[in-house]
Amino acid sequence: MIPQIREPKMGMSPGTFSFHFNNRPILSFRNDNWLCFEVKRNKDNLHTPPHSGVFHNQGHQHSRLHTEVCFLTWVRSQLSRDHCYQVTWYLSWSPCVDCALQIADFLDEHPNVNLTIYVARLYYFWRLYFRWGLRRMVEHGAQVHIMSSEVPEKAGDTQGYAGLGEAHDPMMGISPNIFYNQFHNRTGQKDTWLCFEVTEKENSNSSGSCPRSGVFRNQGPPSTPCHAEVRFFTWFQKVLSPDLHYQVTWYISWSPCADCADLVVDFLAKHRNVNLTIFTARLYYHHIPEMHCGLRRMYEEGARVYIMSVKEFEYCWDNFVYNKGKQFVPWNGLNENYKSLVSKLKKILGL
Repeated sequence: MIPQIREPKMGMSPGTFSFHFNNRPILSFRNDNWLCFEVKRNKDNLHTPPHSGVFHNQGHQHSRLHTEVCFLTWVRSQLSRDHCYQVTWYLSWSPCVDCALQIADFLDEHPNVNLTIYVARLYYFWRLYFRWGLRRMVEHGAQVHIMSSEVPEKAGDTQGYAGLGEAHDPMMGISPNIFYNQFHNRTGQKDTWLCFEVTEKENSNSSGSCPRSGVFRNQGPPSTPCHAEVRFFTWFQKVLSPDLHYQVTWYISWSPCADCADLVVDFLAKHRNVNLTIFTARLYYHHIPEMHCGLRRMYEEGARVYIMSVKEFEYCWDNFVYNKGKQFVPWNGLNENYKSLVSKLKKILGL
């Protein structure tokens, strides 16, 4: 039975805000969780004013309906499958484990929704179970940050995020819905997701060791995201050794933008012990000459660039997706889209 949810409030008093959003790590008598939200449609509907408001826990103390559940129940009736949405939360406490799991399920059910969460405090951050809940949300697509007095900072850049992993640590995998919606080779979502494998070799003749692998995605505020490629290189430079040779393989939902292509070129020029192979699901703005130049420069610097085929999609599904033993099911038009993209890429690279 769906609970009866009160409509969101339009705002709160200054005293309520100061009391509940105080960001001291541990505070007494702040049991309520307050959620300020904004829901915006995609770029095609910028003229549409965003929904905004405030929720907090509803019900009696021992049978309380958490504020995140209140929002998710309310927002379902506001969403349309025909639009993409950017949802932003400002929370006084980070979600508990049960709410984190409901958020992950919600994002799986609504691949047209991007969720960014800014929290004033981390709820029971010293308990592994609560850390796992936050990781679960991130693996299913939520972006989680700590609130600051000016520009929201990435959660990993603050001491309050201790134990959750550093800002540039990769995720271990992604959900099936994220994979199907982000890696679709015609109608995929706008975010960039990067699945990677890094194999170390002591010299050019030795066999590779067990590969390191993981997943990165765009991180940071929607207006100034840190691109997935930047996050990979920031992480990779921490584990890179000049005494080893590396084979790096990317499976990426969008080919690198011009700026990230320049970053790839500079990195490969400085690290001759690194070979990079890129399989991309789609070509980013392939009609713009600047993007052509970026792809050509990467290719000329030694990066091998390919379009993902069914073989690569199946490999990603088996190695980077929480697939619960299910097989990858190709979508209609996958092979046709693949052939069209291969033709475009060959033309761009002059092959």
